[in-house]
Amino acid sequence: MRQNQSPTLQDILATATHRLASGGVESPRLDAEVLLRTILGIDRTRLFLRLPEPAPAEVIAPYEALIARRLAGEPVAYIVGQREFMGLPFHVAPGVLVPRPETELLVEWALGWLGEHPDSAVIDVGTGSGAIALSIAANLPPSSRAMVIASDPSIDALRIAIRNRQALAGHGIVEKVVFVQQSLLTETTGEVDLVLANLPYLTPGQIAENADLDAEPRLALDGGADGLDLVRALIDDLPRVLAADGAAGFELDPSQTSTVETLLADRFPGCRTRIIADLAGLPRHVVMTRDHDS
Repeated sequence: MRQNQSPTLQDILATATHRLASGGVESPRLDAEVLLRTILGIDRTRLFLRLPEPAPAEVIAPYEALIARRLAGEPVAYIVGQREFMGLPFHVAPGVLVPRPETELLVEWALGWLGEHPDSAVIDVGTGSGAIALSIAANLPPSSRAMVIASDPSIDALRIAIRNRQALAGHGIVEKVVFVQQSLLTETTGEVDLVLANLPYLTPGQIAENADLDAEPRLALDGGADGLDLVRALIDDLPRVLAADGAAGFELDPSQTSTVETLLADRFPGCRTRIIADLAGLPRHVVMTRDHDS
């Protein structure tokens, strides 16, 4: 940029990218782009077309403020108030975990299972923003008679999930998703065909060493000393509610998948388990199918 020449959008984007990179942000260019598009209210294609244009004076200060929030450790999804998951926009706020791309793999497995068991009762344990439950409902055919329940112990999380259900009205059968405030399966008394759980599975040490998690709710992250306190409790209670030919799926830390397979085998002798790798090739999900006699 020449002296006395107004900065272009490309200039302020480059400066922001450099600041984020210097601050240790993992995806500096992407984050800088998303925040600039948020300020301008335009999509990515339109941003690229406008990059040579002078940056509007009224944009520079608000953009710098958003960059400062990102440098302070606030997730982009919280800053813009939204995260895409399974192609759908989800409102997110500090009361819920930001949905991760790897969780989409668990949803895809669940949709495959439901394709063979179309009239099932499904429960998403620890629903948070409702991303899993609502994405499943949105991708079921309109004729589906499946029942989708989303539970969470946090009333703040449930308020966000209900807001997302309202925003996604018209997508599949999301209006039929029912929300329940409960810890794990404590209030569930009927039989359930499919149980899905993306519960807190990090250890306190893992949380402490990852500054990017500072802004996210500890309740949605901390799984106790080995990260499996809630997972273990859920598996212990699972035989009480899981249908004889039901299934379950868990998202975990890669180091926990073999332990969870063993826990499931102990509670459901003869069950069939499978590990699903995440986008980085790491073992991320354990899914289990119960046989009639297990």
